[in-house]
Amino acid sequence: MSEKFKKVTHVIFDMDGLLLDTEKLYSQSIQTVLHRFNKTYDWEMNVSLMGMHHMDVCTRIVENYNLPLTPEEYSKLQRAENEKILSKAEFKPDTEVIYEEIIRQIAQEYGKTVPFEVRIKFLGTTNRRTYELAVDELKLPISVEEYGKKFVKLTFEKMVDRLVKFKLLNNYSVNLSCWLTLIFHIAGAERLMRHLHVNNVPICLATSSAEDMVQLKIANHREVFNLLSHRVCASTDPEVKEGKPAPDIFLIAASRFPDKPEPQQCLVFEDSPNGVIAACRACMQVVMVPDERISTEQSCLATLRLKSLLDFKPEMFGLPPFTN
Repeated sequence: MSEKFKKVTHVIFDMDGLLLDTEKLYSQSIQTVLHRFNKTYDWEMNVSLMGMHHMDVCTRIVENYNLPLTPEEYSKLQRAENEKILSKAEFKPDTEVIYEEIIRQIAQEYGKTVPFEVRIKFLGTTNRRTYELAVDELKLPISVEEYGKKFVKLTFEKMVDRLVKFKLLNNYSVNLSCWLTLIFHIAGAERLMRHLHVNNVPICLATSSAEDMVQLKIANHREVFNLLSHRVCASTDPEVKEGKPAPDIFLIAASRFPDKPEPQQCLVFEDSPNGVIAACRACMQVVMVPDERISTEQSCLATLRLKSLLDFKPEMFGLPPFTN
């Protein structure tokens, strides 16, 4: 175990954007509502809202975009949109990081950046549509076909690099498509949750979502989420008085483990700046796995920042190491 990190005995997971790939779904539903009022959801607002209580989010959006609605009225519209798409939530795949890297890399070749409002348009589209949007929205001086060739080539190279890194590929003679399916569809999140459970490390969920929204999101993943000791759903839990960045949610999550660990014995996994601040205020170590566009300044309080949960080494915090 590294001297930089302290030994822990319990693990607390955030959900949205960390375990489940729901942040993009929320961005889509928020933009759908804002579009009715000719407003555009921007990246700065997105980051500031990560991890907050549902009604706090609604209040901020109404105020920031000067919507002719009360927060309660906006909430109804937002929840209606959420209910349409949140059942599609999947474990966050490692491919998401790779695809975003590739889109930015190709854009940078031509001196372009990828604004948040453009990135939202890529979400949930086919590969062909992604190529078309990238060329059109970023005004790239290449054809859709040329973009597609670059994208496929870089995807192959980066995925092979990942497979080699995790010792799942030693040469090109194996069936590459089978290994790609294995590593990139068995997400780092699910791998870590199963590993900790098998090794008798108590784990729980601490999410800002409401209980009914959590039920919707985990509908297709109940077997994995049943590995959790318990979950705290801050937006509907009466004991959580203040949302992130207040420490309430993590302190309450820790207190509900049967053996009542001290906060210092708990390790938090988060993706949002608000969540990191909340964990620090709870006197817990926190591993941050953020969107790459979140600056180092916004993650400076994190005990450790990673690009992917696949990069996490449990033994750094005194937890049982992976055996495969």
